[in-house]
Amino acid sequence: MARDTRAIQVRLEGRNREYVQLDEYPDKCAACGNGGQPKYLTGHSLGDAWDYNEVVEAVFQCPSNKCNRYYTAIYTKPDRMGDYFFLKRTLAPQYWEPIKFSDEITEVSPRFPRIYNQSAIAEDFGLDEIAGGGYRKSLEFLIKDYLKATKLRTEEQIKKMQLADAISAINEKRIQACAKRAAWLGNDEIHYERKWEDKDITNLKELIKLTVNFVESDIIAGRYEEEMPDNK
Repeated sequence: MARDTRAIQVRLEGRNREYVQLDEYPDKCAACGNGGQPKYLTGHSLGDAWDYNEVVEAVFQCPSNKCNRYYTAIYTKPDRMGDYFFLKRTLAPQYWEPIKFSDEITEVSPRFPRIYNQSAIAEDFGLDEIAGGGYRKSLEFLIKDYLKATKLRTEEQIKKMQLADAISAINEKRIQACAKRAAWLGNDEIHYERKWEDKDITNLKELIKLTVNFVESDIIAGRYEEEMPDNK
């Protein structure tokens, strides 16, 4: 595919206005995520114009009437490509679309989606040392809220429980099995020493997803059992 190479005017440090080439315009808005041809507004060069540390910040406007927000595309100078050519590296602010969970999950555990999504944002921004702990916290809220909703323990008992004990109190074996393993990996994210060296945050998220799916299925199945009793 041919590059969408545009010549746009930016202010270069130590010189008057000159033209540089950007390898491509952004293909989606950094603020809302919508595609479309953005409007270039202005640009500025940071760093020495004669070395490869120079960075160009170009400001664009979203073409969508529902957004119309400004955002910045950051370009860097590649080696051996001349003084006037720049490659797009990233956008700011970073657009991030929240992960959606079913009504069954959000009704049972209102804080779970918020904690999980904040952890996902941290992971997307490269904060890998804290994201895993956040995912573990989201699991704890989901499990304890599920226990409370199913009345398997009293609220006061649930508050005092360790996560492992809360998981053991669950009767549904698949929820218990997946949540137990998610907790193991979550503990690895917050403790000094890892026990599961061959597993990482991707496996943790997968196990939480499985736990969510089984919790959701159990809630829906239970609702149908109440609505359609055997003795009717």
